[in-house]
Amino acid sequence: MVGHYSREGLVSLIQRLVDFRPDFVLTANLSGLDTRGILAALFRDLRIPVVAWFVDDPRTILMNSDMMSFPEAVAFTWDASYLPYLRERGFGLTAWLPLAADLTLFNHEPADSWTLPPSFVANSMTGQAEEMLNRLRAKDPPTAARLDRAFQQGRVTRERFALGVDAILDDGMTPLPQDPELRRAVEMAAFVEGTRRLRADLAQNLQPAGLHVRGDANWARYLPPERCGPYVNYEADLPAFYRDCPVNLNATSIQMPRALNQRVFECPAAGGFLLTDAQPDLFELFDPETEMACWHTPEECADLLNYYLSRPAERISMIHRARERVLRQHTYQHRLLEMIARLRRYFA
Repeated sequence: MVGHYSREGLVSLIQRLVDFRPDFVLTANLSGLDTRGILAALFRDLRIPVVAWFVDDPRTILMNSDMMSFPEAVAFTWDASYLPYLRERGFGLTAWLPLAADLTLFNHEPADSWTLPPSFVANSMTGQAEEMLNRLRAKDPPTAARLDRAFQQGRVTRERFALGVDAILDDGMTPLPQDPELRRAVEMAAFVEGTRRLRADLAQNLQPAGLHVRGDANWARYLPPERCGPYVNYEADLPAFYRDCPVNLNATSIQMPRALNQRVFECPAAGGFLLTDAQPDLFELFDPETEMACWHTPEECADLLNYYLSRPAERISMIHRARERVLRQHTYQHRLLEMIARLRRYFA
């Protein structure tokens, strides 16, 4: 959220709202709203619905602010685990709305041959994790030590992450931190470091199966340099990259206890085969038996990678079925239509 709005900008915004009278204002992660809630209060006073679609951890965005606590404030979240928190913050309507595929970028039939090795396109999160952990250690060494112990004791998990900082840090010995900025720093550090560990462990476990990674230079800390490549440009290169890989790996970050990331929708839409972790929402939105290959453990992932690499016809069949599902139910057009339908029912 931005923290400053010029007087002229605010006057122009008010005039546009009065003249146009929008049905609602849509923001992703509250982007464009100020941290003090001035714009939220303006929309509230004008009785204009404000729709926030959270596609990241809303706790680290709202930081327990109640500025959206009014009937015309609506929160959609890509992960239903955060619905209780959003209700506590006072939104008039809260609902689950998954991510989807942008067909202007990801829309192609699968290929019948592949030029690339099995790959994992991802940031290693190593630089971000080191920066956040060092910042936390400088800000509050005792709390940083508690987070270190939480990792050592296996308390930084998807299940605990859904419950928040208290569930991660609570060792039953000392009071939990209440400062919002400190809690946000802990939650961000837990998310990034937890995801770094998950990705590094998985990539190393899949080395024998020939996995390559594409992303930042820090991947060379975990894999041989010849297995590491540079970033893949999201808009220009990623759709074709998905299609040219025999198997694309997916490992969801730990800030998503239930949800599917965009790769689950985009990869099959682009004609690529995806081997993804078994997130709960996968079983709500796809048929894992026929549309999407999924793994539960790194060992199972390695077995499935070898299995599907040797079965190109089976891969192509699953890509077609997954792609048909995305085109039929999981595009951003579908999501916006669902959003509008919910808003009409609520505000009727």
